Amino acid sequence: MATVLVVDDDADIVTFLKINLELDGHRVLTARDGEEALERVRSEPPDVMVLDIMMPGVDGWTVLERVKAETDLDVSTIPVLIVTALDARQHRIRGGIEGAIRYVTKPFELGELRDEVKRALEGEPEPVKRRKAQTQALEDLARLESGADGAGHSARPHLTRLDRPREGPAPAPEPLVARERTSELSVKQRELLDAVATTPSVSEAAARLSVSRSNVYASLRRIGRKLGTRSVRELIALARAGELDGEPPAR
Repeated sequence: MATVLVVDDDADIVTFLKINLELDGHRVLTARDGEEALERVRSEPPDVMVLDIMMPGVDGWTVLERVKAETDLDVSTIPVLIVTALDARQHRIRGGIEGAIRYVTKPFELGELRDEVKRALEGEPEPVKRRKAQTQALEDLARLESGADGAGHSARPHLTRLDRPREGPAPAPEPLVARERTSELSVKQRELLDAVATTPSVSEAAARLSVSRSNVYASLRRIGRKLGTRSVRELIALARAGELDGEPPAR
């Protein structure tokens, strides 16, 4: 028996999923908003989370971001299935990049969702599934940004580190290498890293700097490539750990 957390502000959907997932033998926890969901995962991390996006207050994007940024591996490695009415391509891409292993749109077939929960519980560990979803999302993003339609041409970002098969745990970060390269960053880039390091979420860092979350993530990806970090998540972790405090560039 697995524990499944269903997060949705629609009471009918919550009840419908709870009844049917319980029929599959699962123990089902529920949350009606993002704040309650975060309290749930911190007090009793579920085996799988079924997460809506459009909710009042703390939305699903924020829940996903905070869960994947947790230092507690029991929380950060919860497989997240997004179930939402947002069906645009950019939303699917964002879901994969930010850490969801699957993206299901409403209205959905009950059998499809039950199968997705089953697949989330079986096979490869969550970090492997998440990495594959991120790789696919980045490929889709590259095609979208280049205007490629997939018919005879597909743009592909440089994904050498993501594509390389790895066995066992990921190698430890190399903060000394990253720190040595911080002198190459611009003043604006260092200000962004400082904002990310001193706020609990990327959303709050974006609000402090009066820019959009998407702009923050785009800038973090550029900084990460310059510093040689493996991911935006690793870059944020290094910044919050004080591992990127190098000499500032000349103004």
